[in-house]
Amino acid sequence: MDTDQTLSVSKGVFIFKNDFKASKKQSKHKKKSVCQTNTLFSSNMWYQHYRSLWDVIEEEIHILNDNLFSSVLSNLINFVKTSHNDVVNEIPTAALFTGINMPDHGAQFESLSKQLRETTPHVAYLQSQDCQNIKYLMENMINEFVNGDLKDDSFDVVKSHIRKTQLNMAILKCWYMDLYEDSKKKPLAVIIPDFESFNPSVLQRFILIISCYLKDLPFVLIFGIATDMNALHGTLPYKVSSKIRVKVFNSQRSIEYLNNVLEKVFFSNVCPFQLGGRVFNLFMELFLFYDLSVNNFIRNIKYACADHFTYGNAMALCNLSKYVNQETIQEFTEDDFETVRQLPSFKKLVESESKDIQVKLLVDNDYLSEVLYQKICDIQTYIQLLHLFLRCLLVLVEDLPRAPLGKQVRELYAIATVKKITETSEYLECMKLLNFQSKDELCVKLTRIVEILASNEVPKNDEIKQFVKILSIYLKNLESIGVNDFEETMEECEDNTKPVDLKVASRTQLRQKLLEMTQQPNKSLTKYEKLREEIIKNISDTFKKFLMEPESRYFHEIFFYNNISIKNYIIGSHRSAIHNALNDPQFYLQCECCELANPTSINPTMPDICIAYKLHLEYGKMINLYDWLQSFLSIVDPDVDTQQTAKIFIKPELQARFTQAVAELEHLGFIKSSKRKTDHVQRLTWGG
Repeated sequence: MDTDQTLSVSKGVFIFKNDFKASKKQSKHKKKSVCQTNTLFSSNMWYQHYRSLWDVIEEEIHILNDNLFSSVLSNLINFVKTSHNDVVNEIPTAALFTGINMPDHGAQFESLSKQLRETTPHVAYLQSQDCQNIKYLMENMINEFVNGDLKDDSFDVVKSHIRKTQLNMAILKCWYMDLYEDSKKKPLAVIIPDFESFNPSVLQRFILIISCYLKDLPFVLIFGIATDMNALHGTLPYKVSSKIRVKVFNSQRSIEYLNNVLEKVFFSNVCPFQLGGRVFNLFMELFLFYDLSVNNFIRNIKYACADHFTYGNAMALCNLSKYVNQETIQEFTEDDFETVRQLPSFKKLVESESKDIQVKLLVDNDYLSEVLYQKICDIQTYIQLLHLFLRCLLVLVEDLPRAPLGKQVRELYAIATVKKITETSEYLECMKLLNFQSKDELCVKLTRIVEILASNEVPKNDEIKQFVKILSIYLKNLESIGVNDFEETMEECEDNTKPVDLKVASRTQLRQKLLEMTQQPNKSLTKYEKLREEIIKNISDTFKKFLMEPESRYFHEIFFYNNISIKNYIIGSHRSAIHNALNDPQFYLQCECCELANPTSINPTMPDICIAYKLHLEYGKMINLYDWLQSFLSIVDPDVDTQQTAKIFIKPELQARFTQAVAELEHLGFIKSSKRKTDHVQRLTWGG
């Protein structure tokens, strides 16, 4: 080894790389294992339970995504597979409408690309940021086809080493003809996930170019369109659109996707962690009014879940397995029991017991562990019953006029986790509207409720079994009511009906008369109406028993997260955060050198931008740069007499530091150059 290569003034380590390169799979696995094992909280009980819970949730979401996208993707893959079975004169093109303002397209197109490679190994995934002009677009597409790995049972792995700048359509044609010289050709699929983001002229030239090679190269285009068909027609003129044959595919809307994720994952027995009503409403507002991103919604829940578990090992009991919770309580330390005693609902539990029990709860950890386990089991059952009966309630109210309680489980959940839903005006209105249901409608709803309750996973709940039996009897009674029963009852009603005197002197008296008539008990009910009234009353009484708010349960904080202060971390106040960072850098840096004696003081050890920022707050709308520089120098280099600055040579490094700080403040938008005075800048914020 040549020693000249390692000569250096300072000591160092010199690495001479050989040709060895670690495989991507091996390096990814190594990074993943290191991240999972060497975390700061890996030894804590609460973190282990959080990590295992979220791994299960992510797996369920992944399975759900595959199932949701399977129908659309299977049709797309079949389209690509059969696109060149016959002779074609236009490029087969699939227009996949993904939905406006839905930033979750990546997962869908990633799944599409993965499954397409099982049909054809030739898949090019092109994004707008990599294809600013036609040259880059063609190079990227051909590079993915030619220089990519070809993994297929019919061929050996073929890998080219042609440089990207040398690639062109002639090389692609020769490569493809050599590859499929004596075998059945497979299509060349080009996926463009963000069609609207592409330069229209680039797309037009691209389509015209590949259309000239369609006889030799079986291209298939897949466009991801967020808006509608007008985007395609507006981008491509007739001379270009005549070169493609478009087939439309529709993916699931983002709100439907969110409903599926909530009902199949977070409102199921898979997830014991529950969001409180206020936090859930916050996340829904962010989803509906900001980004319509299900991925961001899930990230928000993940952050809330992590924040929930960091409270302490008491949150490790957030589990639907009674056996796991029993083992967890046995591992609790004295500090863990004290953490449990600090929960707000524990105070209510103590106040509700006698003095002897209160002493045991406050002192005896063994007694507290027994009570805690019983209450945790009670909450576990409560959560399962809450989701179960919310689904039953939805069956009754989803098709009512004006939908007072909403048409989705998430809307019912948002109400039920804030207050007792059966005492709301919307619920009472729904019960009144149900008294106008026809026999057929009521039978269908009761049948669906019986099916939901019969398939529930709440173990050993005799009350539900009894309720199912009662509903089954009601169903039989409804079906036994025939036309003859209705006619006989109507005849009785007509015989018992007495004429009503509505002679009044004014509209006010007429209104009062009608109001009195509605308040009088109606004794002329048909047999069906009496039975319907009895059914609705029985169902409503059952809902009142099971649909209680979470605060009615002791230790509900272990399962329900309702800390609305999370809004400050999810949304964030960017302006105030920047102000805090520049005005008091010690708040974020946590260093002793930046610690301030009072909020208005300025330390020379602070970052230059912080010094310049605090000085600029002392000026008005216009800031003289020369005065600003003098103030800066008086802090950074206090040995210099600023009154004699004009006679003293300013150090270039200090002037450069000031110039950089001013440029950074201008970049952040606090100041801007002034055209009125060349040696001044103008303030833009906070009194500017």
